[in-house]
Amino acid sequence: MKPHRLTIEAFGPYADPVAVDFDGLAAEGLFLIHGTTGAGKTFLLDALCFALYGEVSGDRSVKGLRSDHAAPGAVPRVSLEFSSGGARYRVERVPAHTAPKIRGQGFTDKPSQAFLFRLAAGGDEQPVAAKTTEVDKEVVALVGLNAGQFRQVILLPQGRFAEVLRAKAEEREALLKTLFDTEIYERAGWWLEERAREARQLALEQAREQEVLRRRAADAWAPHAPEPPEGAEPAAPPTDQGGLEALVAGIATVVQGTEAALQEASAGLQAAQTTLAALAAQADRWDRRAAAAARLGELEAKKETVEAYRQKLALAERAERLRSSLGAEQEARRALALVERDLGQQLGAAVRAHDGARALPVSVRRLDLTTLPSAEDLAAAGADLAARGAEVRELARKAEEAAQAGAAAAAGQRAAEAEAGRATAVAQQERLAAEQERELALLAQARSARDQLEGLQRAAREAEGRAVAAEAIAPARERQNGAEAARNAADRDVNTAAAGLNELRRRQIEGMAARLAGGLAAGTPCPVCGATAHPAPARPSADAVDDGAITTAERTLAAATQAAQAAAVALANAQTALAAVLEKAGDGADPLAARQAAVSAAAAQLAAQALADGVPALEQRTADREQQRQQLAQAIEAAATAIALESRAAAEASQRQRALAEQVARELGEGLEPVAVLRAFGPLEAALQALVAGAGAHTRASSALEQAARRLGQELAASPFATAADAAAALQEESWRLKLVERIAAYEAEVIEQRNLLAAPDLADLPETRPDTAAAAEAVTRADAARTRAVERHSEARGAQREITRLAAEHRDGAEALAAKQERADRISAVASRCQGKAAPYISLQRWVLSAYLADICGYANQRLTLMTSGRYQLRLTNEGGHGGRKAGLGLRVLDAYTGEEREVSSLSGGETFQASLALALGVADTVQAHAGGVPLEALFIDEGFGSLDPDNLQLAMDELDRLREGGRMIGLISHVGALRERIRCGIEVIAGDRGSSLRVGVTA
Repeated sequence: MKPHRLTIEAFGPYADPVAVDFDGLAAEGLFLIHGTTGAGKTFLLDALCFALYGEVSGDRSVKGLRSDHAAPGAVPRVSLEFSSGGARYRVERVPAHTAPKIRGQGFTDKPSQAFLFRLAAGGDEQPVAAKTTEVDKEVVALVGLNAGQFRQVILLPQGRFAEVLRAKAEEREALLKTLFDTEIYERAGWWLEERAREARQLALEQAREQEVLRRRAADAWAPHAPEPPEGAEPAAPPTDQGGLEALVAGIATVVQGTEAALQEASAGLQAAQTTLAALAAQADRWDRRAAAAARLGELEAKKETVEAYRQKLALAERAERLRSSLGAEQEARRALALVERDLGQQLGAAVRAHDGARALPVSVRRLDLTTLPSAEDLAAAGADLAARGAEVRELARKAEEAAQAGAAAAAGQRAAEAEAGRATAVAQQERLAAEQERELALLAQARSARDQLEGLQRAAREAEGRAVAAEAIAPARERQNGAEAARNAADRDVNTAAAGLNELRRRQIEGMAARLAGGLAAGTPCPVCGATAHPAPARPSADAVDDGAITTAERTLAAATQAAQAAAVALANAQTALAAVLEKAGDGADPLAARQAAVSAAAAQLAAQALADGVPALEQRTADREQQRQQLAQAIEAAATAIALESRAAAEASQRQRALAEQVARELGEGLEPVAVLRAFGPLEAALQALVAGAGAHTRASSALEQAARRLGQELAASPFATAADAAAALQEESWRLKLVERIAAYEAEVIEQRNLLAAPDLADLPETRPDTAAAAEAVTRADAARTRAVERHSEARGAQREITRLAAEHRDGAEALAAKQERADRISAVASRCQGKAAPYISLQRWVLSAYLADICGYANQRLTLMTSGRYQLRLTNEGGHGGRKAGLGLRVLDAYTGEEREVSSLSGGETFQASLALALGVADTVQAHAGGVPLEALFIDEGFGSLDPDNLQLAMDELDRLREGGRMIGLISHVGALRERIRCGIEVIAGDRGSSLRVGVTA
């Protein structure tokens, strides 16, 4: 991590914005931060640490970081541009603080905020994360250190400079594990320990399986073992292979005995079955003879019923000959009934039409429709009704002429009404002057509204903006929630990809033994356990993972990470949009209240706008009033002339209408309209025509019924039936007749069959009573049960023999496998204990590798410590420990050249501790840069400590720091020591003031 630019605003002692360009200071390599006590030198380092981690560098709390000198509305903010992994980023944080309320009095609490951007080549910022927890995670991943480790190796706070030097071995191990990628060695130790546990478990399971085999063999033998003598203990289960072989021999003897018993039981069963078969055959013939005799008796009892069937069938056959005549007579009767029903409906329709008609001829009025009239009466009435219709149509034509004369009279009436309208217009003309006076008052009011319009428009826009913002809060929150869900899903994809990569790496580590075995040679020590003999080198598994699979999984993880970053960008945008609408809507914005306020403001603006827009119209309307009065006067005069002419025409038309109406009334009758009379004639004419047709149909149906009845009577006279009802009752369907014929035939056939069966030779000479087979069957049952028991005993003995033999063979093979598994478990456990630091010398594989890195660190540190202490002190790595459950290694001691003795680092004086800590910090940076895979340390900040050095040692320390300029590393020092200001001419001067501190960056005074 390399810082480039730090910006501070309203933070700590810095009220106004200040900025530090580290790129300009890095050109010198070494720069000094100086100023008066309390001016805010340490706050610069606090700001840098806070920008990265949200924590300050020293013991100061993150609460109350807002500057007391800042303006009430100023927002405390820290921003840092830095580079890592070849990319440039900007992280910005806002600490939790209080701010004045937008509306009302008092203050409101503002939560902390954090944003991380990636800076593109063109200067564009691409959001990476916009939540504090996400930014914290991303920064730790980019820098490679957490906040505590950052304060141990990059930013050394005041009073905590010697933490790495005096740290315990466990704390120093955690730091070194972060700085150097040694996770593979830790995973290798875990893998070996897991393999050892698995090997021990396999051996234990094999031993348990052997015991299970012996117990199962004893269980299989127990049902067949001979009874022990009275008072003796049962035989103990076998404990070794010899005991199992004895059980194999014993069960073989048992099988031979059960086989002989089975053969004897089978012979007894066969003899019993032969006796039973002979008796069963004789009993079957006896049963068949008894069944045939009983059935023949049943058939004789049904003889009278069958004879009744024959008689009923004969009557049905005779009735079938009358089916056609019966059907014709019934059909003619139904047809006549339908005609009479239709004729009744037609008479009803004629009565209704007759009652509804007026001005009928005499012949039609006298027509009696309660019964069917004669054909002659119907024809005469129809003719008279047609003639009367022609007369009424002529009267209708005259009535239409009268109606047209009435329309002309109506036109005259409209002219009279126009006269009334003219009088109304005159009255309107007189009211124009009063209306003009009122419009002048409205004009004054509209001009006043026009003057107020601009203020009302501004108020309406502001209210509308607040309402729109308040209404956008809910959708913005939904978009934020959706973006957050998408981000969470992307994070899960990253976790899945990371888990897949870790699984592949785990499998690759599991195959590490095979990879190491590939490089073994006879007589060459194993790099893990040191043995020169390799009896069973590991073989690669079928699912071994190569570097290509790891690369593919890493690319998948990178793609998932990129998608997660894009989702984080979308979430940041959604959060920014939500913050914008919240700020615009104000604290506690209520969408409904805001919209009501906007509607009220808009209504006031529209009302004023409407009045202002009406000014020209009101002015024009006042000018038009006089012209309107003149136009009304001209129109009234012209209407008076036209009305006089129309009145005369209306009188003439009215006289013609009265004459025509009198003529229609004389010829048709008072109160009757010709059109209504003609409308009633139509249904009556149709009803009379329908009655004529219905009378003809009734005559034809009556004749048909008479002919059908005469034919049926002739056929009944020649049949055995007295009436048509008797013949109809005897009728049956053909299917019924066929079933009855089949039933009678089946009866006769079965009688013959049973008689033939009784006459069969094999049913002769049978005893009077049925043979008894129960005793023979019982004997067969007993014999079969005896044989079943013999089969079960033999089968059980054979099954036990197979089981005991198989278990003995498996136990023999398992003994060899147990020995091999136990030997492998002991060997792997020894290697795992050594690599996990659980066996002498109690240094784990990872700690052993970290010790090598720490040795390198001490080597680099001693190069500088020797110069700074004039050759007196050197740091030494110690591997002491390993007692009381503690791990050995990663200890530090100091070698004093004056005494030749090593002693604890805690025995150094304050100045000596500062020299050793500075040398160790620089050694860490040199070692990290010298090893690939470590975290690059491109900057170092030291807060105080130089005051503990005497002039000579200060000179030596400064000489060493000067040599660092050539390495490209940036080092910043905070100190009050005046000699440093003389030696370091570039830096930052912190100037205190009554309105907050300020900075001067560049050449120091």
